[in-house]
Amino acid sequence: MDSVGRRLKEERQLRGWSQRDLARETGVNADTISGIETDQHEPRPSTLRKLAKGLGVEVRDFFAEPALPKAEALGAGGPSHIDAVYEEAIEEFNRRRYGPSIIAQGWDRLTERWTQRLEKGDVDQRKLEILLETLEDLAMGMEANAAAERKELVASFGAEAARDMSLLRPAINRLGLLVGEILEEVKKAEVPVEPRSNVAYLAGRAEKEAS
Repeated sequence: MDSVGRRLKEERQLRGWSQRDLARETGVNADTISGIETDQHEPRPSTLRKLAKGLGVEVRDFFAEPALPKAEALGAGGPSHIDAVYEEAIEEFNRRRYGPSIIAQGWDRLTERWTQRLEKGDVDQRKLEILLETLEDLAMGMEANAAAERKELVASFGAEAARDMSLLRPAINRLGLLVGEILEEVKKAEVPVEPRSNVAYLAGRAEKEAS
């Protein structure tokens, strides 16, 4: 599939517009437009709507392949219910890229980094203290973020879909399982690091959901 940036550039050039012309028509900064067209900047849904309106196309046209004239892409009957659902899905996808998915990616990187350290034996008392203290401070915030994500997903898509669509809960569980492994290492090595309640809860819940 063509990138959004490539499709945006194509639509702009079809009209013989420069990036500054498009900026004047849409109110979107020319530097932002340049960043989108070169795939250096991920457009927010609100930005895509402005660009689509200025170009006289639908947001979904930025995701179409191959590029089609507006009349052909929409068909003689004009926008349909399917078009509206498709645009809503694209907006939801982009919104989640700026919200839970970014948070989940950060947690996954943290998990991967400490998994590698554990496998290499690159752990000592101070490093374990730093990790556990950091997670103690973050654990309740993580749970609150996951609960908020689930509430939103349930409201929008239903309880069954929410489990499959969640991005934060799986990331928390992976981190929690790692913490459980680290706590086991602490016990074996008799390292004097005492996990507090939030970290113990994080590890315990992950183990429960994995079983």
